[in-house]
Amino acid sequence: MPVFQHLSARVARLSCLLLAGFALSACSSSPTETPSSSVRITDSELQISGFISEATIEQVRSLTSSYNVERVRVNVTEGDPLATMQLGYFIHRRELDLVVEEYCLSVCANYLFTAARQKYLAPESIVAFSGGALSSSWTQQHQGLLIPGVRFVAEQYMDAFLRREIRFFDRIAVDQTVTAYGYTEASGCTETAHQGFYYSIPELLRFGIGDIEPIRSNWRDAFNHYPEQFCQVDLSNQALTHAIP
Repeated sequence: MPVFQHLSARVARLSCLLLAGFALSACSSSPTETPSSSVRITDSELQISGFISEATIEQVRSLTSSYNVERVRVNVTEGDPLATMQLGYFIHRRELDLVVEEYCLSVCANYLFTAARQKYLAPESIVAFSGGALSSSWTQQHQGLLIPGVRFVAEQYMDAFLRREIRFFDRIAVDQTVTAYGYTEASGCTETAHQGFYYSIPELLRFGIGDIEPIRSNWRDAFNHYPEQFCQVDLSNQALTHAIP
């Protein structure tokens, strides 16, 4: 679905989460389906895959209290933004490297990839953003999509989300707008169905995201293998200059 439709879907999902006490399983297509993650340490490498949640953070804290960690290897497509920010702080504070094994999408790109010291891209791996608090001002842009009984709670949640994200990007010295350009009409990423958006390595440097090393590749063709459902944002497009206030 187009990015703006994807955003609307996230609004509807947020309403469902709020009604269920932020229980993700309440929005699942199956009553027994719950998001899960795998967390383990092998040879000083913290390996995380699946959905990042508060439970994931507790596992990370428990494991890293007993073992030394030098890098983090991820295969993550989704997660709770506030929990993932906590993991991003952990990575930034310990100055850990990040290895993207297969996917680092959405919150992983927002809060883990940006926070790592050195970023290693495995062959055929994909890093793509799909919006953060700046592009998720849901209660202002899409109030009609929120269930009336949870509108106030949603506003409180989004206010907290935005404040925490501003602090996060300020702490790691990365431009917060990296999460948002793909949601602007000028980017061209809202016209067709996309799962996320990405930038070239030189353009990532403009946001303060450096030290990116493609494994068995170079910076020029690091993202040539990305399928069509991921949209590249071209910052040389003058229409993007004032796309984000």
